[in-house]
Amino acid sequence: MLKGNYLLIFLFALSLNVQAQLTDSTDRNKKANLDKEFLTGSKIVLDQPSTFQISNLEVLAKVWGFLKYHHPAIAKGDYNWDFELFRITPQLLAVKSLKERDKLIFKWIDALGVFENEKAIRPVREQIKYELNFDWFKSSKFSPELFSQLNAIKNADRTAESYYVKMYDAETPVAIFKNEGDYSSFKYPDAGYRLLGLFKFWNCYEYFSPYRNLLDKPWSGILKEYIPKLIAAKNELDYKLTIAALIAETQDSHSDISPYDMAFRSFYGTLTPKITITFVDEQAVVTNSTEEGSLSVLKKGDLIQSINNVPVSKLMKEKLPYISASNFATQLRKLTTILLRTNDTLMQVSFIRDDKPEQLSLKCYPFNRLEKRAAPVDSGFKMIKKDIAYIHASRIETRLKSVMPMAMQTKGMILDLRTYPKPTSFAWDLAKYIFNAPKEVARYTAGSTEIPGLFSYMPDDYMAQVRIGVANESPYLGKIIVLVNEETQSLGELSAMALRAGPNTIIVGSQTAGADGSVGMPVTFPGGIATGFTQIGVYYPDGKETQRIGIIPDVKVKPSVKGIKEGRDEILEKAISLLN
Repeated sequence: MLKGNYLLIFLFALSLNVQAQLTDSTDRNKKANLDKEFLTGSKIVLDQPSTFQISNLEVLAKVWGFLKYHHPAIAKGDYNWDFELFRITPQLLAVKSLKERDKLIFKWIDALGVFENEKAIRPVREQIKYELNFDWFKSSKFSPELFSQLNAIKNADRTAESYYVKMYDAETPVAIFKNEGDYSSFKYPDAGYRLLGLFKFWNCYEYFSPYRNLLDKPWSGILKEYIPKLIAAKNELDYKLTIAALIAETQDSHSDISPYDMAFRSFYGTLTPKITITFVDEQAVVTNSTEEGSLSVLKKGDLIQSINNVPVSKLMKEKLPYISASNFATQLRKLTTILLRTNDTLMQVSFIRDDKPEQLSLKCYPFNRLEKRAAPVDSGFKMIKKDIAYIHASRIETRLKSVMPMAMQTKGMILDLRTYPKPTSFAWDLAKYIFNAPKEVARYTAGSTEIPGLFSYMPDDYMAQVRIGVANESPYLGKIIVLVNEETQSLGELSAMALRAGPNTIIVGSQTAGADGSVGMPVTFPGGIATGFTQIGVYYPDGKETQRIGIIPDVKVKPSVKGIKEGRDEILEKAISLLN
């Protein structure tokens, strides 16, 4: 029997309501909390940095973050590390040579005091999935003294919990970034605070993301790209869009930015028409209109060509850079929620219907006040034919046990995972009927605060809790077909992986969201915005990646424009045909 919180790592709440980060009662009297010097501003003025200055800021960001998570004096809470950044930055900007730079940094670190050296106990090699290298020590061309100093800090005696970070617990090993100021009062932070946000997020991701090595761009190069962009940000919106683009560099479907920030609301628009869309071959296709009975509104299957005289293709290029997603299909899924937003009460739309170009003016309403479409009134279970059962993973809720006697008599079950499972134990509850013995589902990795940047496989006794199935002398002998698409994310993807371990399972549909794992506490940026990212790695039992790849269907099927127009569910139709 699984423990009650066995899926907590996939359900860890990500709240994007920005507030001061967790402060432990034991931390309240630390010296770091007494430092108030820069609460009203960083006092850093920086307009057009030279190439040399940008290079030095990149080095500073890495050293600052390295010390934050490695140096025992900072772990004790002896320093407000944000404000120490503001103290050292003007001095670094003033140096004229690498020799001066290294002398300044060496002196800065030396002032932190002495510490005990004691290498943390490392897992055995077979248990290590991924660990950081520190090649930037060499590529930064540090002096021998500074190089030796940083290497010594790597081997410092560290405790599992420090002033700025701790792991939630052994069963939910996500990083809690505590004692972090959110600085939400600075809607348009000064240059120092803008750089602070970049430095903080870059290092959180550097040391606590299991997937930083899977990005299209090397994470190590992100600082060099975004330092000048954030310095050049000329107003609140420009700053926040730059942060959104930075977050999108993580290519993580879990990494959403706070959607209710006023700057973003204004940028995307606060109004929208009463229609929903999807993308088919990068074409925006209408899937629903609550006013569809009228001849003067868009209808299912209409292909939207332009919005307020701007081609959809241009809007895609403008907005996609600000959307974080593990793969393109999921990026387009997220785009559908903002593409039709506007600040005008009427939206001019050109579209194609039955191969003919047409235009309409659509009335728009506050996007957060639109009436929600009523969920289909059903039990989540139906017999498609007398020998095919259909179960919807989020609508079945607590009724699974009552319908399984009927489903067990069929030749095939269709399990719809194009949703988030409800209950969360859906796949594991179902597996008691369809598996004849427990099966391995996945392997998880956990990060480390004692060796930041190290990710090792969680122990076998923990993973035993996530096995699917029980000993069963009379398992279901029919075929299982699991439906997936880009809406299948996180626990939905894990559930599909788990069900795939069965002997007669076929996955039908399209690529899933590619974000399998847990989300930790939000990382806040100055200006009242925040994001999270996946922190527990999830892999197939043989160690193969799932992040960004998602669940690859055995039989690939995507909706077509014709099918949408006719109101058909082509993925479900394919599943039925396979059972026939």
